[in-house]
Amino acid sequence: MTGKRALVLGVTGRIGSVLAKSLVQDDWRVYGAARLHSENAHKHIAAEGITPIRFDVTQDDPAGLPDVDVVFLEIWDPGQPALMWDVNFFGVGRVVERYAGSADIVNGSTINVYGDSPNLSSEETPPRPGNDYGRSRFAQEKLIDYFCWRGGKKGIHVRYAHANTEHAGLLRRMADTILAGKSLGPNPDARVQVITLEDAVRVTQAAVSRATCPPVAVNCCHPRVWTYRQLAETLQARLGRGEVIFDRESGGVEHSAYADVSRMLAWFGEPQVSLETMFERITQAVDDGQ
Repeated sequence: MTGKRALVLGVTGRIGSVLAKSLVQDDWRVYGAARLHSENAHKHIAAEGITPIRFDVTQDDPAGLPDVDVVFLEIWDPGQPALMWDVNFFGVGRVVERYAGSADIVNGSTINVYGDSPNLSSEETPPRPGNDYGRSRFAQEKLIDYFCWRGGKKGIHVRYAHANTEHAGLLRRMADTILAGKSLGPNPDARVQVITLEDAVRVTQAAVSRATCPPVAVNCCHPRVWTYRQLAETLQARLGRGEVIFDRESGGVEHSAYADVSRMLAWFGEPQVSLETMFERITQAVDDGQ
């Protein structure tokens, strides 16, 4: 046993669920917190060797959360934009305050903190988020920085770009849009990166070893940069059907959100799952009607 204890906040989410299982496999004692409205969800998490905790970040008291060594923050709910600040800033802030001085923080963040730009963003690029989601996540980062500094504990912000499975993520949404013959939007020349969920989780778990006080950031993206059109046409060729449609033939590079991955590659190595494998998985899932 490692003897390490972790709380995964957002254990039912795309990254949080896989991360919690990976930690268990590496002999961590893992607590998984989420709203867990369903009794089946509670039982499923427990069956994975994770101690489930019913916890709503917007209203429950963080004082009741367990003592742990590391808190992994993997909570956001794009389906409820009205709660964006309640969840991303106020709710998460209460949790981080509870662990100030007692646990390190690994924060699942986003490259949206940089805002759209035609230029590649590195961790040293001053964030200029251009929408409320990006602003709430950048404010979340600064709040975590404050509590890590106040408590003398370490932290790291893992800034994701499009973690994908065959069933969810940008690539699957793009595949479904291509197959439906609908428009992929007005920005065919915008730059984008996609990465598999496995690699996003691997980087997140390994990020514990790179946490510092004050916290540091690392971009979690695939080194391959595409235009939306290049990505869509590659995916359509794998699918063998459907149509790539944009609202215009060219333009939109100024709406790019993509990031330099030099730090990630130096610290954690190259992605271990190829994008070709990801394309194959999506094609198989579509062919199987999943």
